[in-house]
Amino acid sequence: MDAQVVVVGLGTAGSMALWQLAKRGVKVLGVEQFGIGHARGSYAGDSRLFRSTVHEGPRYVPMLQRARELWFELEAETGRHLYDECGALQIGPAGSGSLANSLACAQQYGLPYALLDADALRARYPQHRVEDTDAAVLDLRAGSLYPEASVFAAVQAAKTHGAQVATNTEVLDFDEEGGRLRLHTSGGPITCEKVVVATGSWTMRLRPDLQGYLHVLPFALTWFMPHHPEMFTSDRFPVFIRDSDGVHLYGTPTHDSYSVKVASDPQWAAIGDPDEIPEFDRPELCKIGRWAARYLPDLNPEPVRHSMHHDLCAPGDFPIIDLDEDSGMVLLTAFSGRGFKFAPFYGELAADLVTGQRNDLYDPEFALAERSR
Repeated sequence: MDAQVVVVGLGTAGSMALWQLAKRGVKVLGVEQFGIGHARGSYAGDSRLFRSTVHEGPRYVPMLQRARELWFELEAETGRHLYDECGALQIGPAGSGSLANSLACAQQYGLPYALLDADALRARYPQHRVEDTDAAVLDLRAGSLYPEASVFAAVQAAKTHGAQVATNTEVLDFDEEGGRLRLHTSGGPITCEKVVVATGSWTMRLRPDLQGYLHVLPFALTWFMPHHPEMFTSDRFPVFIRDSDGVHLYGTPTHDSYSVKVASDPQWAAIGDPDEIPEFDRPELCKIGRWAARYLPDLNPEPVRHSMHHDLCAPGDFPIIDLDEDSGMVLLTAFSGRGFKFAPFYGELAADLVTGQRNDLYDPEFALAERSR
């Protein structure tokens, strides 16, 4: 099989890179070791948060605004509902650094927001338990994404633009042959001029040289049943992130009419491979249930659903989006548990690197050469 460009891995960003390349008329082939929208991807799990004002700092805001444009573009192109712009609440102690950072992002870029003190927060969002010392930034250009549908939509859009897709095909290795890259796969050889490696937690299988620099981290998701589910629909309950008394929680509105997603930071050590992902144990489930019911009192503390996931992480939490000119390989990986909201923008960056186009939003720290190893 032969192509100009091969995208290996059609998950969070690989699906978007395939879409962006196909839109530009590139003869592109996507190769996925499982099926499209499979349950083992880092993106799996019903919903992801989209935010415009981020406590990580203002450098990300222009990237997020471009990503938001592309989310709407993908919705329009495919006719699929992928994003609920229901707002995002960031709750924490008034005057805390993370709230101040989010507020600064909104003000610097003229983003719509509201600053709520404890009384206003209680009155507007009674679902949350609020202390007198709490405050919140309400990001009005934020909401909830549907990740499985988004990955599926991006691949379908790419196919309408002429992309080919090979599923249940694992790329085992690669080398050069006659000035072209040769990929050795479970379905036979594939040759191409350039390759985008977007294999997420499986990246070290193709790039063992990155062992020790990158690591796979387990992420847990939990869903709880409210006593009054009508209080947790997207028109009444924004996505949220909150830090209270040393507890970090985040969540999304109900998408199934009976459960609300409320999860916490990873509580597990790094693993060597996604096949080593741990199981939830009962004490951990009980702990997250107590936290969920403490800060959202209408929730029953017993999870009605839970799942374990994983993501590839890099020092400093910067993704790797980098072209090796000598080999023709673009690395598109290591999103450190915070990449999905950026996904179409990261796919656009990968397509720009492949086609030699300049993107003023590209951050030099995305390149491996800029990292301290």
